[in-house]
Amino acid sequence: MMSEPTSSPKHEHFMALFVRHEPEIHSFLTSLLANLTDAEEVMQETSMAMWKKFEQFEAGTSFRNWAFQIARYEAMNFRRKRGRDRHTFGDELVQLLADDAAGQAAQLEEERRVLAHCLAKLRSRDRGVLSGCYREGSTIRAYAESVGRTPNAVRKHLAKIRTALSLCVRQTLGLEGA
Repeated sequence: MMSEPTSSPKHEHFMALFVRHEPEIHSFLTSLLANLTDAEEVMQETSMAMWKKFEQFEAGTSFRNWAFQIARYEAMNFRRKRGRDRHTFGDELVQLLADDAAGQAAQLEEERRVLAHCLAKLRSRDRGVLSGCYREGSTIRAYAESVGRTPNAVRKHLAKIRTALSLCVRQTLGLEGA
C-alpha cells in the first residue's frame, strides 16, 4: 500500500515561491536563449538547481532576483555545454539581456501591483463588468445577454473602464502625460 508523500514546511515554502514566480523565470530564460525548447530545458535545470540551493535563499529577500541569478548561471552553463555553436549568444550579450529582462520583470511587477490598486478603487459595478467580460470562456456578447444590455453598450462601458484604469495606473506611477 502506497502512502501519501509528506511535505515539509521548507518544501511548501519553496513551492509557493516557485509557483508564484515560475512564469517570470521562464520568460527571463526565454529572453536569454535562442529558442523556446532550449528555454524549457534550462527551466528544468534551473528548477532543480533552485531546489538544491534553497537552503541558501535568505528569507525576506527577493526570491525572483535569487531565481534570476540561478537561471542566468544555468543558461550560460547550457550554452557552454552546447559548444561554440555559431547560433548562440556570447556571454556579454547574455549578461546584457539578463540585466534588461530583470529590469523589465521588476517594472511589470510594479505595474501589476499598481493595476491591482486601481482595480480595487473601481466601483463594484465596473468590477462586475470586467469580471463578467473577462471571465474564462466568456464573451462580451454572452455577458451583455446575461445582463440585458447590447454588446455595443458593454463595449463602450469597457472602454470607459479601461481609460479610467489607464489614467489611474499612469498617475500612480507618475508617468508623463497622465
